[in-house]
Amino acid sequence: MSTYTPEERKILEDLLQSFDKTEYPESFLNEYTLMECLSSRPGVETFLVVNKEGVPFAAKCCSREAWSLRGGADILSGLNHPGLAEYAGTFENEFTIVTVREYIEGTSLDRYALENDLSRDEIIRICAEICDILSYLHHRDEPVIHRDIKPQNIIIRPDGSPVLIDFDIARVYREGSDTDTTFFGTRAYAPPEQYGFSQTDARTDIYSLGILLRWLLTGSTRQMRNVKLYRPLEKIIDKCTAFSPKERYSDVLQVKRELLAANPRAQGIRLAKRACAGVLAAILLIAAGVQIYRTATYTPFTDDAIPAVLNDEERVEDAIFYMEQKYHTDLFANPDGEATIGLLRRVLTDIYGLDHDYVYAVNKDIPLESNEFFLPWGWDDAQFVDRNVCLYAAVKVQDPSIVADWSSIKDDNGYYPGVRVAEAFAEKTGILTGANRPLDITVGEMALIFANTERVFDAA
Repeated sequence: MSTYTPEERKILEDLLQSFDKTEYPESFLNEYTLMECLSSRPGVETFLVVNKEGVPFAAKCCSREAWSLRGGADILSGLNHPGLAEYAGTFENEFTIVTVREYIEGTSLDRYALENDLSRDEIIRICAEICDILSYLHHRDEPVIHRDIKPQNIIIRPDGSPVLIDFDIARVYREGSDTDTTFFGTRAYAPPEQYGFSQTDARTDIYSLGILLRWLLTGSTRQMRNVKLYRPLEKIIDKCTAFSPKERYSDVLQVKRELLAANPRAQGIRLAKRACAGVLAAILLIAAGVQIYRTATYTPFTDDAIPAVLNDEERVEDAIFYMEQKYHTDLFANPDGEATIGLLRRVLTDIYGLDHDYVYAVNKDIPLESNEFFLPWGWDDAQFVDRNVCLYAAVKVQDPSIVADWSSIKDDNGYYPGVRVAEAFAEKTGILTGANRPLDITVGEMALIFANTERVFDAA
């Protein structure tokens, strides 16, 4: 049922030949037949066994001399969830404790990730399903803390669903206990409290889940500054792996909600809901104080879309406030700084929920406007943003068909045709009101262009 290299097969055959039946409970040997060794480490062997009906099971055999814990068997016996291996029985003698569980057909997550080029959506799905398993454990009358979440302890079934195994160091959470007595677990995935600083609880597994998510996305358990992650997922990892348990998510279902919300499609739906809520709030405000609204600052350029009475500095401040309130973002916190391509790309991914690969894709042959690339230019993130480049992006994110329709252009000379179409559209609608710098713009002017564009489309 498993495939091994010739070298691995030789090692496993030698191990089986050296198997000393006297060390194993007689009742276990009477009920099960050993087929092969699935894994081996000092003091612990896991065997593939079959019962008298030929049904396969996994049997973990722990030496009493090497291991003093036996909580895994007791905990596993009371669990029933499709994401957990079903408990079959425990056998023991003076030398060995044997825990038998359902044999899960599939591949360990570490090998599964190595053999498959996992997409971001696939990683999110797997981690969200692991959240469901952990939620079942954590929300029991006596919460169960696994304490060893890592790729090797997760099996991916042929249908793609994950199963959490290996409860050797799991524990039942007890109110009032200050610390755990012993450190166990895999150090790369273990939080500080698992070193004895405090009692482990649900937030311990949440920490390990954050490390697992980072590993799936980057191939490393450690934070790498030279690797840029999709910002919503990076925020989840940061909160999961906070040093202090108080700063982490308190419930694994919160992690699941954030993971599902990090999907670009879900972000688009959420942003649409926010936009609807914003429109409703605006209607209520207008109905309650339309006279104050008009006399204070706003005389619309077109269909109540763009502030016209404000001076340029006030327009920028208003636009930043608008974007911050609508999207809960701090991307425009430095309004006087030079706007960069990197910032523009973050606005497109973090605020508007566009796919990271779509925003960062570059035509390596020759820059051109295409459905495959949001920006036709292969500029570095540090490149400053030209006003009309920002305008092109702001219009395209609202309605790509506008910049793709070049029928109004008499010739194909000069700037990129999509940019010239966006310029013509801006002249008709007043989008560039207040953005007076013709070349490189500030962060505040970028906020202004995006806010003005939104107001034009909202009015339309």
